[in-house]
Amino acid sequence: MMKIKVWIACVLGLLLIGCGGSSKPKYQKSPIDKLIVQYVDVPNYSVILADMDYKEAEDKYYHKYRVLLPQKAATLTEAQKQDSISGKSDVKVVDMPMQEVTALEFEEHIEDLGMTILSKVDGKLSRESEPAGYSHYVGNRQYGSWHSGSSGSFWVFYGRYRFLSDMFYGPSWRYGRNDYNDYRDNYRNRRSYYGKENKYGTGHKANRGNSWQGRDKSFKSQVRNKVSRSAGQMRSRGYNSSRSYAKNKTNSSNTKTSRSGSRYSSTSSSRSRSGGFGK
Repeated sequence: MMKIKVWIACVLGLLLIGCGGSSKPKYQKSPIDKLIVQYVDVPNYSVILADMDYKEAEDKYYHKYRVLLPQKAATLTEAQKQDSISGKSDVKVVDMPMQEVTALEFEEHIEDLGMTILSKVDGKLSRESEPAGYSHYVGNRQYGSWHSGSSGSFWVFYGRYRFLSDMFYGPSWRYGRNDYNDYRDNYRNRRSYYGKENKYGTGHKANRGNSWQGRDKSFKSQVRNKVSRSAGQMRSRGYNSSRSYAKNKTNSSNTKTSRSGSRYSSTSSSRSRSGGFGK
């Protein structure tokens, strides 16, 4: 009889542990998390989602990242700024190979092709998606300047950094100042930005010559449906994408800090009402 009671207690204990564990968000370390660790001591960089794909035979999802690492700023003459062959550039570009990602990661960034999906500026990390180049290069007078035209103000890279323009969205595309100002004032480090008219990201016409854009519409539609189901199944098992997990953790930490701050503010306020300091 005692053995049966012990067995029942063990089963109930396991069930309780299982129930408790399912309510706690989980995530699998992604290639982006590994890049964060790899560049932990680097104060400035950005990571662009350069390509993505789904391999049906393997039933696996893939991302390809391009890492841009600003080097020590060069002292350039005006002539050197305009000269596209004036010497070694002070921006290092690292192209990563295709890497497997989870359905959650693929679904979360399925609209982010060609976008910066991770950036670090002066040691501050951001996982928000934004047009490539916004975090470091566009609006930075080290790399170019704003020009005015019939359609408004737009960003032009110096000749030395023309390769950045080619890399981001092609030489025929111009970053408008209105969009950039909207991003700078209302979105930077707070939420993802796709332009006032949602023109940036996977659907942008400049996203050509990569694996995903080479796929036909029916294939991409099937993958979107499949990844939605697969990601939903992962969430039902308690998993979050690493970005969502990090946000939840940060929000939880901020809530605790806010509550603590509220208690302090309440105390300070009551002191003030009762006469407070200097009375």
